[in-house]
Amino acid sequence: MKSRHFTLDSILSILTPAITLSTSLSRDTRTGKALHMKKNRVLAVVAAVAIATSSFVAFAPSASAACSSKLKIAYQGPLTGPEAALGINELNGVKFALKRFLAANKSANVDPVVYEVDDQGDPAVAGPIAPKVAAEECVVALVGPAYSGASRVSLPIYEAAMLPIITPSATNPTLWDFGKTVFHRAVLTDDYQGPALARLVTSRVKNAKVFLVNDASDYAVGLQKTVDITLAGRVVGKDVTPTGTTDFTATIAKIKKSKATAVIYSGYFSQAAVFVKQLRDSGSKIVFASGDGTLDNQFIKLARKAAEGVLLSAPAIPMETASPKLAAEMVKAGWTPGVYTTESYDAANFFLDAIKAGNNDRASIEKYISTKSHKGLSKTLKFDADGEVSGADVNGFVIKNGKIVLLGAIKA
Repeated sequence: MKSRHFTLDSILSILTPAITLSTSLSRDTRTGKALHMKKNRVLAVVAAVAIATSSFVAFAPSASAACSSKLKIAYQGPLTGPEAALGINELNGVKFALKRFLAANKSANVDPVVYEVDDQGDPAVAGPIAPKVAAEECVVALVGPAYSGASRVSLPIYEAAMLPIITPSATNPTLWDFGKTVFHRAVLTDDYQGPALARLVTSRVKNAKVFLVNDASDYAVGLQKTVDITLAGRVVGKDVTPTGTTDFTATIAKIKKSKATAVIYSGYFSQAAVFVKQLRDSGSKIVFASGDGTLDNQFIKLARKAAEGVLLSAPAIPMETASPKLAAEMVKAGWTPGVYTTESYDAANFFLDAIKAGNNDRASIEKYISTKSHKGLSKTLKFDADGEVSGADVNGFVIKNGKIVLLGAIKA
């Protein structure tokens, strides 16, 4: 295994973007206890990245290191913890792609088992495990990370190791800054989703007066920022309920006092479910809307009747819509498609295209996905110089009779 050598300056260049964004995000957070918690979180994340980077220096393989066994496709996302449902949806998409590929290419030098990386959707967990992934010389491509915060701390490590990644769901617009040479994204960013979510609400609520709430995560702060800009004078109040909040009484009181007719929550489904249940229990019938972080069947299971009528947005398309035939085949194989399964399936297949074309190391696979295209189920993956896709839609959804119903593309 070849090792790479880093100077102090190069290590600092890896850490600086993560530190800078963490600091800016802490400034964006409201004052008081939430800010104190955010600062502690920032310090923990920066420390994790620093430790991860220092441990990575000694044993990182080169981008062209030869794998002595079968090539591995990795998946990184939350596979345990409160957000595990999303990670399992995406992992299943990767597994399904790999199964179908190997059935059609029996002699391919690809491991049939996905290399699973459970970061719990938590930056403090992702930082220390990224070097271990990067050091696995047979891991030549990675689908993920699923979440923006985990992506931010993992990307500098993967860039140093030249490990190409395609995230199927991390939507914070700034992520390219942390892994310029290896970063690719299979979905539109929150620069698109935020305005679309705002339009979804205003198209269904006449003369909407909107109250904004976010959970202070990287994803939520970025999404709310673009929602806020789009809504302009329609915003009548804002509040922050940091991740882990269980009592929304104070926030609900602020919403009622503001006379808002809609609330847009930026955050993830586990906390959104608690919020909307307490909102409905308070007697409020205000329209509740959220982004792709809430778009999950687990939200319905947790929120129960309170989920009915909730509006959701996502730069994603259900596999049942993209290909009913493949969705049925996937279920028959033992995996149930869910949110971002389609996008993960597409990302994995792009990497497998590269391997089928004769590329068997990180550098050549990175070059392939950066210069070629893949006609996927969700869209054609063709990355620009910043690793972004174009020509895709942000879709609207509504929860009706206990099911997520696709409304279609949200029009500009």
